[in-house]
Amino acid sequence: MVIEFYGEISDYTLRRADKLKKRHYSAYFFALGGLLGALAAISGAFGGEFITLTVFAALLCGAGFFFVFAPMKKNIKVKVRCRVRIEGNTLTWEQFLPDKTIAKTKKLDRVKRVVKTDFCYFVVFNDIGNAVICERCLLKKGTFAAFEALFPGKMREREM
Repeated sequence: MVIEFYGEISDYTLRRADKLKKRHYSAYFFALGGLLGALAAISGAFGGEFITLTVFAALLCGAGFFFVFAPMKKNIKVKVRCRVRIEGNTLTWEQFLPDKTIAKTKKLDRVKRVVKTDFCYFVVFNDIGNAVICERCLLKKGTFAAFEALFPGKMREREM
């Protein structure tokens, strides 16, 4: 069974993907800020450097809030035209640029999760930063049910 998504990804989906990435990275900033805040509290209790660690913890949490509340990009200047082809146990992602074509092949076993939204699927391998976007309206071969059956237990639905 072959499943293929092919075409130009819409500006709306690209902007939502950017927002999803920002929110994902904000969680890292909050975790680091909380860890540094705990270290500041322990350090302050034992007479160590309390102010410096607290300032850095506050800066990290501030960066996390910035990523959560940062506005979405108005428009994406670069058009992304790609093909995602799933055949057997491999996912092949190709991006068509004006002067060349970039292609990557990955095994489906390495997928950590698939984020399902109303408009697209984000196939996440390591983190959301290098997720493969499969826009639902670009499905050319296969069905959504067959696509979702490839990832049992890894589908996460998310409102955008």
